[in-house]
Amino acid sequence: YQGPLKLQRSVTLWGPRDAMLRSGPGVIIDVTAPGAAVLGLTIDGANGRFDFLDGAIRVAADDTRVEGVSVINAMFGILVERARRVRVVGNHVAGNREAATSMRGDTIRVWETRDSVIEHNTIEDGRELVIWYSRDNRIESNRILRARYGLHFMYSSGNLVRGNTLLDGVVGVF
Repeated sequence: YQGPLKLQRSVTLWGPRDAMLRSGPGVIIDVTAPGAAVLGLTIDGANGRFDFLDGAIRVAADDTRVEGVSVINAMFGILVERARRVRVVGNHVAGNREAATSMRGDTIRVWETRDSVIEHNTIEDGRELVIWYSRDNRIESNRILRARYGLHFMYSSGNLVRGNTLLDGVVGVF
């Protein structure tokens, strides 16, 4: 299926893993409605640009969910911005293994977000899982492979980090 899509109402977008959504440069699924959800499908983020934060999914709304989604070829995988009580659970995000590590995008980026859950995700071949300017989140039981920094925190307090596995990266937690 061809994107991009904007979820501006509280709806659930669901598909089986073999349902694939593609788009050109830009955000492929932009979630701006509180209570919306993206579940189960595959998003091919090919053609994304590093300088524009082109992402597979951008979440900018409270009480939203991204669960069981597969992201491939994404410059940036799942971007969560200025939101509360977001659930990013059970996703698989794979970046471009061929690109230099410093030129890969973030697999999951959480920015100015609080009271959210990032757990049971497998992320690989991206730059890092970023938690910036965010507090009181739970980052638990994620598997992070071949990253620059497995977990990258900046100006973030009160976060619970437990049971994550970080393998073959440059730096584990920064």
